Amino acid sequence: MNSKTNLTIALIIIIAIAITSIGFKINPILDHYDNFNPEKVYTIKYRFFFKSSDRETSLKTYLPRSNSRQRISEEKIKNDTALFFSKKEEEHKNIRAIWKTKNKDTYNSVDYEFTFAGKAKGFKVPQKFDLVSEKHVNHIIEYLNPTTNIQSGDEIIRTLATRLSQNVKNDREVIKNIFDYVYEIPSAPIITLTDAITTIEQNRASCNGKSRLFVALSRSLGYPARVKGGIIVENADKRTSHAWAEVFINENWVPFDALNNHFAYLPANYLELYHGDKSLITHTPGIQFDYTYEIKEVNHVSFLKMNSEELNNLPGFSLWTLVDKKVIPMGSLRLLLLLPIGGLLVAFLRNIVGLKTFGVFLPVLIAFSLLHTGYVSGIAIFVGLIMFIGLISYPFDKLGLLYTPKLVISLTIMVSVILIATHFGIKNDIDWLTKLTFFPIIILTIATERFSRSTLEDGYIKAIDKLFQTLIATSISYLILSLSWLPSILILFPEIVLIIIGSATFLGRYIGIRWVELVRFRPLLESEK
Repeated sequence: MNSKTNLTIALIIIIAIAITSIGFKINPILDHYDNFNPEKVYTIKYRFFFKSSDRETSLKTYLPRSNSRQRISEEKIKNDTALFFSKKEEEHKNIRAIWKTKNKDTYNSVDYEFTFAGKAKGFKVPQKFDLVSEKHVNHIIEYLNPTTNIQSGDEIIRTLATRLSQNVKNDREVIKNIFDYVYEIPSAPIITLTDAITTIEQNRASCNGKSRLFVALSRSLGYPARVKGGIIVENADKRTSHAWAEVFINENWVPFDALNNHFAYLPANYLELYHGDKSLITHTPGIQFDYTYEIKEVNHVSFLKMNSEELNNLPGFSLWTLVDKKVIPMGSLRLLLLLPIGGLLVAFLRNIVGLKTFGVFLPVLIAFSLLHTGYVSGIAIFVGLIMFIGLISYPFDKLGLLYTPKLVISLTIMVSVILIATHFGIKNDIDWLTKLTFFPIIILTIATERFSRSTLEDGYIKAIDKLFQTLIATSISYLILSLSWLPSILILFPEIVLIIIGSATFLGRYIGIRWVELVRFRPLLESEK
């Protein structure tokens, strides 16, 4: 047998071993498939400490419940034996935990622990809102009425609401005007209760004041709205809760967080606890009381309902231990695993399809940056920067500067522009300018160098054409790399790397006609027939 035959047999054996190894893990993984697919998983522990008074003492707080965007599991309650615990379901399906003790002047502690799995949820706000159906009228009517802290009937609120609803074409624009107005109010960590009118008068508020004002303005214009309470979950201990607003739109409660600029959107790390303008924690007045929320992020595979121990015990070989033990940062591991996938994809586009790109891995690296900036804004920023470098290189060509010093000057100017534009974007709250730094300088350096060299060797027209084809490869890579489950697949099945090697080897031996050439030479091929 010749060397090519030996190589083919060796590659087939390697691929067969990889597929066999993957096969051993398929069944246990399929048995634990989780169609909830959470983006974030945390363990959360409420920790309460208090000293009882000289009479019966009580502590009350709201507990989470599962819904379409959050799953609560593994609840554990640990408290002193002197405490009596009970749960009460209030109106609107809020669940309230109550701890009571008749012991006087005693120190007590409560630990309530659970696992929170969450995913982001966004809504498309229609231009025109439907009337509330008859089956919801009785339930919704209270969300149109003023309250002590949500003064929707007050003249100040009504005047402002009328002004915000002028010169608009539809309901969506009204809600957007209200949202933008409340969002523009300066934020401040005010711990005292701030009602809707006070928020207007002092032009400064925390999440509570902003949410009450948003609800008041919405109710004043006839849109059912309510306050929603919970916790923004982060990998840290914290003492702060959070409040946002919800508007009843076409049979759905749609979230609006005017503090953090989330319009009709709730991030994956928002833990929902209760509906209504309430306090998360209440207790007997005058007692010594302290609390904290201990929060730890849990490494997980989004499509599997398995804990770390079960993932580590999967048959065969996986990279989960690296994730679980934090040997390699998750972001770095994702990059390492996705690079070969992206490289194989670009190699296919170059060798089989016939695209001409600036290198093999450059489109993949650009695609990674687009995951941070967003596709449309990222492409616009990247092309703008590259074209900018191309334009400023032109005068240096006229001066007859050598290639390397000219490139150094161009890149220095580019770095300066990025830093100045980013600073300007932060100072003036221009979001797209702040995304410039998501393009690592090394990526821009490589791209600029390739583009500049191409303009010198082939002219601007061919260089721009090659840039366009690079962006096509980048776009396809972005579609593949943005699949949220792909890194988890590679972590569980690292044998895929062997399949990539085998596929790339077979790809490297391809000597057939490329697809682009089939289109290019179609008239000639048809004339021969």
